[in-house]
Amino acid sequence: MRARTAVTIIVVIATVWFIVSTIRLNESLVAIRFPLFQPVTLELWMVMLAAFGLGAGVILSFDVAGSARRFARERRVRRASEAHARVEELYLEGVESMAGGNFDKALARFSSVLSHEPEHVDALIKQGESLRATGRLREAADALERASRLAPEHPLALYSLSDVYLEAGADERAKLSLERIVELAPDTALSARAKLRDLFVRQLRWEEADSLQVRLVDMLTRDDERAVERQRAHGIRLGLGMSRLSKGAHAEAISMFRSILEEDARFVAAYVHLGAAQALEGDADGAVQTWKKGFDETGSVEPLVALQNFYLRNEQPEDAIGVWKNALVLSDHEVPLRYCLAKLHYRLFMLDEALREFHLIEDRVSGLPALHLFMARILESKNEHSKALAKTKLLVAEVEGLVMDYVCESCKWRASEWAERCSRCGQWGSVTLHLPAANNPEPTIQPSPTWSTP
Repeated sequence: MRARTAVTIIVVIATVWFIVSTIRLNESLVAIRFPLFQPVTLELWMVMLAAFGLGAGVILSFDVAGSARRFARERRVRRASEAHARVEELYLEGVESMAGGNFDKALARFSSVLSHEPEHVDALIKQGESLRATGRLREAADALERASRLAPEHPLALYSLSDVYLEAGADERAKLSLERIVELAPDTALSARAKLRDLFVRQLRWEEADSLQVRLVDMLTRDDERAVERQRAHGIRLGLGMSRLSKGAHAEAISMFRSILEEDARFVAAYVHLGAAQALEGDADGAVQTWKKGFDETGSVEPLVALQNFYLRNEQPEDAIGVWKNALVLSDHEVPLRYCLAKLHYRLFMLDEALREFHLIEDRVSGLPALHLFMARILESKNEHSKALAKTKLLVAEVEGLVMDYVCESCKWRASEWAERCSRCGQWGSVTLHLPAANNPEPTIQPSPTWSTP
């Protein structure tokens, strides 16, 4: 016989002995009395057994009740999980529809999600973005405002809400949303800072834009990104300097323009406005030297245009003409210089001189309707109608870019005049005079210059 079998037999015998002994020791009768009932006489062991059974029944009933509650709870959880899975499936279908550009279908899916789970924050955000994409800005703002109330620290809700406000022209509300993002994530909210900076630039709030830009540059780690943002920082400081200049703080503006050039000696607009500030301060010689240095450092004609206009304002047309003639002698940038000289001659009604300069560069540039326009007008005024008509035909052939002789080097946006920053991409210092070279320029026989340099 194995030991386990022997132990089992001993335990059973001991248990039986214990029960029999308990019954024999408790055979005495006990009278049990209940209110309104006759007394019941039972042996003591029966009373003990009944008490044990009653206790066991109570415990068993609690266990059964607990099991029933657990079963009901698990069933509710299972059903809720299945319902939530269906809601999430609808949400993902909505996101896929957004990605495919089907915003009406996406809105239907998000509406279904919200009918089951009204506080589904992600669905509210996507609903707002879909409404914005369809131009329903008021409804988009309502959905995103509700999402931001449900989740006040949800960055995506705040980002999307700020985009809607910006598109709707609600700049102050957009500002509050962006500032909240920066407050929640002061060390990582690069996009929010950039949008807030752009908002301040658009509102000409240069000091606030400059403060944000300094912090933004410090937060960047990639060299190429830092280079772009430093250029933008120079542009903002230029705007701040121009603001100071307009308020009569000439010395402060001069200091700002010089600080830009210390960091970027090729920032054309800084030379243009530094010279203007020096002229307003009464330092005409300093202004002239600044504009000349700007041309020498950058090759851009705009500092010389500023110098030309300075002389014209002071009724010194000969000196204005001398700006370009002197530059032609000292520089290799012949085509843009002659073009600017020709335009100045035209402006001064020196039509023969203007026509001569235009002829010298006519075969060396292409895609410049402004040149043909000037020549046609001059020829018409000289009653050379057939030649004027020929130039007009060339003008019509290039009408797509009519007098758009400036281009942004960053985004290739065309413009009719120079500006400190591109109106399309916002890049500072990227707008330049655009004179494309002809594919096969014919050699031009140029007469010897008959002028003397001033």
